[in-house]
Amino acid sequence: MKICFFGDITCAIKGQTIGGGELQVFLLAKSLALHGHEVFIIDPYADEALKTPEGINVITVPNWNKGVKGLRMFLYRIPALFRTFALLNADYYYVRMRSYLHLIPYLVAKRKGRKFIQAIASDIDVLNAKEKFKYLYKSNFHALRFLTESLPNDLAFNFLVRNSDHVILQHIGQKFVSKSLNQVVFSNIIDLTNLPVNNNPSKDYFIYVGSLTMIKGADKLLTLINSIDLSIKVLIVGSPKGVEPTAIYEKLGKKENVILKGRKSHAETLDLISNAKAIINTSYHEGFPNIYLEAWAMGVPVISLSVNPGGVFDHNRLGVCCNGNLQRMQLCMQSDEMNSFKEDELKAYVQEFHDLRSAADRFLNAISTHHQVAE
Repeated sequence: MKICFFGDITCAIKGQTIGGGELQVFLLAKSLALHGHEVFIIDPYADEALKTPEGINVITVPNWNKGVKGLRMFLYRIPALFRTFALLNADYYYVRMRSYLHLIPYLVAKRKGRKFIQAIASDIDVLNAKEKFKYLYKSNFHALRFLTESLPNDLAFNFLVRNSDHVILQHIGQKFVSKSLNQVVFSNIIDLTNLPVNNNPSKDYFIYVGSLTMIKGADKLLTLINSIDLSIKVLIVGSPKGVEPTAIYEKLGKKENVILKGRKSHAETLDLISNAKAIINTSYHEGFPNIYLEAWAMGVPVISLSVNPGGVFDHNRLGVCCNGNLQRMQLCMQSDEMNSFKEDELKAYVQEFHDLRSAADRFLNAISTHHQVAE
């Protein structure tokens, strides 16, 4: 099989991931390449073409930065992308996240009689326009950016979901109502080979990991930390994005039981997680957070305010989903409840359902015509 991915993925290959979606594309590409498939990533943001040790071919886009900003998209970038995708002539074209540029590989796939895959990157993707605006755009709204980027991205995404050969869901809770869509579930991936081994974790703090934004519940995090006993230490790894989250971040920094770590490397973040009593997550919406998988793979449970991807907490002993109840979350942190979760069970769950080594086979099974999501 010859498969083509698209996006700013080279950063993830080099260990400088800018987001969970990019990391997941790289891990899927890596797994498929290790299983002998022809794997290409068209990355217009890459400095140079390269081939990874696993066999992933990264292709740059000619003239990507040529021309005057504003005009170069139409004069250089879009034509160059068409040519690059067409020359590759892959069996499958795979995109993730929302971008109007994804219309180009779609059109190439249709013209050549190939398959196009649209993957869901977050629960935000499946919200309606009103909810998207409320949770994603409202807190940091810029009219020009919304009209020239956000709205075109959303319109293109809606079209691609309706017309893709396969729509890949992270969990069953992302299922679209339409019966005409070929929807399949393919769980997020984690590479278990690069995780730190911590035989004597301190477990004397809770940890929040990720950007502070309103969609990630920065307001709820502040309310939670204001409600817990000052003897409970909380580490926050990440930085704020937006005016309101920045103000919240500054308030959190004044709390005597809060330690602001700022942005850390992936390796440093994993080390901090491995010593935590539990991960805390106050997001309104996510997909299937990579941070959950990383925590469970190191034997650390999760306390989630609302995010329960596919009901994973309901069917596995991985921590607690509080169903939006901050008081329940507070009680989890102030009791010994987290001690009841067993490291071996947490690790076993990840190995069975999310391991990189089985990802290629799971993906190929998912896109076969016999594994559609039940209506």
